[in-house]
Amino acid sequence: MEGVMVSVSTGVINSVLNKFTTLLEKEYKLIKDVKKDITSLRDEMSSMNALLVKMSNMEELDVQQQEWRNKVRELAYDTEDCIDIFMHKLGDGDVKKGLLHQLKALKACYNIANLIVKLKSRAVEVSHHRHRYMLDDGISGSSGNHRAVAIDPRIQALYVETSNLVGIDEPRNKIIKWLVEEKEGAHQLKVVSIVGSGGMGKTTLANQVYIKCKQQFDCTAFISVSQNPNLVKVLTNILSEVGYRWLHRLYDSQRDDVGKLIDVLRHHLEDKRYLIVIDDIWKPEAWNIIKCSFVENNLGSRVIATTRIEELAKICCSSLQDHVYRIYPLNVPDSRKLFHRRICVSEDACPDQLIRVPNNIIEKCGGVPLVILSVASIVAQHEEVRLEKTWEKINNFLAMQLETSPYLEWMRHVINLSYNDLSMELKTCMLYLGIFPEDHKIMKDDLIKRWVAEGFVGEKHGWCMEKAAEDYFNELINRSMIQIDGYDDCGEVISCRLHDVMLDFIISKSIEENFITIINDQHSTKGSFEIRRLSVQVKSSGCDHLLANMALTQARSFNFWGPAQLMCSLSKFQLLRVLCLDVFVSQDDQYAISNISKLFQLRYLRIRGIECKELLPQLQSLQYLKTLEILEGDGKGRLQLDIRKLSSTLWHLIVPKTVKFFGGIARMRALRTLATLRLTDEESIKEIGELSNLRDLKLELFGTLGLLLPSLCRLGTCNLQSLTIHLGHFSKRLDILACWSPPPHQLHRFHVLDCPFSIVPEWIALLHKLRSLEIEVVAVSRDGIGVLASLPSLLHLRLHVQGNVPEEGVVICGTAFQNLKEFWFRHKVPCLTFEAGAMPRLHCLSMECYGYGHKVGQDDTVLAGIEHLGSVKVFKLQIYRWHNNYGEFRACIMVTPEVARAHELQKLEMQNLLDALRRAVGKHLGSPQIILETKY
Repeated sequence: MEGVMVSVSTGVINSVLNKFTTLLEKEYKLIKDVKKDITSLRDEMSSMNALLVKMSNMEELDVQQQEWRNKVRELAYDTEDCIDIFMHKLGDGDVKKGLLHQLKALKACYNIANLIVKLKSRAVEVSHHRHRYMLDDGISGSSGNHRAVAIDPRIQALYVETSNLVGIDEPRNKIIKWLVEEKEGAHQLKVVSIVGSGGMGKTTLANQVYIKCKQQFDCTAFISVSQNPNLVKVLTNILSEVGYRWLHRLYDSQRDDVGKLIDVLRHHLEDKRYLIVIDDIWKPEAWNIIKCSFVENNLGSRVIATTRIEELAKICCSSLQDHVYRIYPLNVPDSRKLFHRRICVSEDACPDQLIRVPNNIIEKCGGVPLVILSVASIVAQHEEVRLEKTWEKINNFLAMQLETSPYLEWMRHVINLSYNDLSMELKTCMLYLGIFPEDHKIMKDDLIKRWVAEGFVGEKHGWCMEKAAEDYFNELINRSMIQIDGYDDCGEVISCRLHDVMLDFIISKSIEENFITIINDQHSTKGSFEIRRLSVQVKSSGCDHLLANMALTQARSFNFWGPAQLMCSLSKFQLLRVLCLDVFVSQDDQYAISNISKLFQLRYLRIRGIECKELLPQLQSLQYLKTLEILEGDGKGRLQLDIRKLSSTLWHLIVPKTVKFFGGIARMRALRTLATLRLTDEESIKEIGELSNLRDLKLELFGTLGLLLPSLCRLGTCNLQSLTIHLGHFSKRLDILACWSPPPHQLHRFHVLDCPFSIVPEWIALLHKLRSLEIEVVAVSRDGIGVLASLPSLLHLRLHVQGNVPEEGVVICGTAFQNLKEFWFRHKVPCLTFEAGAMPRLHCLSMECYGYGHKVGQDDTVLAGIEHLGSVKVFKLQIYRWHNNYGEFRACIMVTPEVARAHELQKLEMQNLLDALRRAVGKHLGSPQIILETKY
């Protein structure tokens, strides 16, 4: 598989060479002269490919080299199109089929004969240019050894842990002082804007201030705006983060109306002291609309704005109470410190060769963190024996290119240096990130599936393609080319983002390489070549004429973000490998999918927001499909998916739980991801045991569950790593799993929702690799807590106890849960006790209790020992009513005195419990964020 990879540097030549071999070896009834032409064309393109690989290692190409490379790349694409269409029309090449098929095959053979002659003529012309301009002279290549890459924990520490940030203390403390200073007008709304060029750390500084101050406010929000903001989305995100819970109750017209959203936000904030960060503002028009939401309530509310535009920073700070903080480059000592921390775990652990990094390299980075990290990332990838040459190369480059450049140009040059240091495969994967809209959260698993579908990744060293793609993802993080955005419950990186400067660089490179064509409301990057990968990111109809006039038959990838009425017809495409439709549909919009069945090359299909009833019957012809992902149901009845119409080689099948499967899931033996599968009969439950390649399985169970245990036992001995089970209505408890013994080395995630065990199963103690566990139990004992505490890798625990606990409550002993970071506990009373040394790495403690029937006195010890949880950053404590009288109270038209008294008693008990929780949390010696809520 390594020989069929697609590259930004060599195009699809590797793939074409492989297909030439297939074409010649299969029993296609080709004309004799055509076989000779194909052999000649294959040999010529193989020679061209060798030169392209050498060119990919050059930092700069001259005009003639660029022109020749572009012609070869387009020749390869056109050749592959020709072969794909021909092989599709001939099917498997069986010459023994009927007369009609043979006539069609003969016509196809003549067509390919004509096309091959034309392609050979182009190849000869390109070859003459190569020799005429002596392109081989002076070109030399290099190679390196591939190695397995895990995400470097130093990167995580650099961005997450305050103690590892450099030069942050002084500016952070100054801004905090501005925010909290007690002088005349302190209760008025105040704005602090942070201004500086891209890559200077504005967002990092604002985030550090936000983390330090947020516990002093009633509600908070941290929102990114970006260059081309969707103000409806910005305002909706603010509402969500400040705790407005009724967005789903707003009419569609209100959710899409900026004015209505501002009114709702102002009303929600009018009695609250709030802190809101508006990050990355580019235009005064956007700020002038967003600031209308900030109601002046004289409660000491604060707003932080970040921008790279000096004048806009001043506009944000129009009041005498406001301040502008100009962020400056790091000094040389701090720059050196940041440089060392990127390369070494600590300065003490750095080899002398790295400690002695030349001063002129540090100085020429200009104190810009992004530049420093980019240069340091290059150094981190080289062996120590090559360091002297690396210093010389970096120094010469900076000396020639950067001395007279402004900061932004410095960054682009250094990013280009980082880019040129990437392997050919990593360059391709890096540039592909340009298809996503600005400030888009890029999900790692989705990105990996796209890379594989596009053909960017091959099998290497016994790894499957997705494992190799994950390795590329980790490498890009380690090199500071992409930024970690979030982690999942198992502690794995789940998403990433691109710095604005990096996105600009990628788009520029993609235009140069004709790798991606981008159309949005501001511009189009369409060049003079055929479109190969198209990304449409629109809100208005201003680009309709561009899409209407574009030739898209040769496009391999179509990615659409925008309203349904602006999406072009899929009939314009023929050779798509990747199709992603993220459609915004209002009540009046209708867009039904058609022509999917004609996309015979499709490998990846992801749809959000479109009615899919017409889609499912079309899937049968998609024999190469590896990923089918349908997000959100259409809300118009249950969809049915006939498994017999899907390719048996499908890897990932992700659909809403409203989709009903039929036709036998057992034939899908290649599946690696299956979510969410509704199991309603014994035959289906039995068949899932046949899916031996499953890694991630989400089930919703209904009815009889007797065959579930044997099926899970078969899966447990295979590749299963994540299992989520949700019990539907009228189903029995999962005590049938009490005797399950899954292999201890496999399962990383085990979630069982709405289906309680009687007690904590003893076999859970065998899951030594388990990182995330969510279960419900009827009762929990000391032994049950001991079983959970024995899990050495557990990072996330969600435990719901419906009934009895030990008399002394749930005691977390001093040696328990040494790696746990998140703990969610639900019971009718807050019966937790923490001994010294328990949960030393816990960051978030969430607790829910019913708040009824629990008498709390002034001396009551609630959450005893909470002061021992020194690393906790967030406490979430929620008390809510759960009692039949409450339902009766709400249902009564005439409320009786007895019901009213019961209601008031419950409210009083809930308030007493809330006060006790406040006293308990007050014993904590740190400054965690505290969220206390009651639901009457």
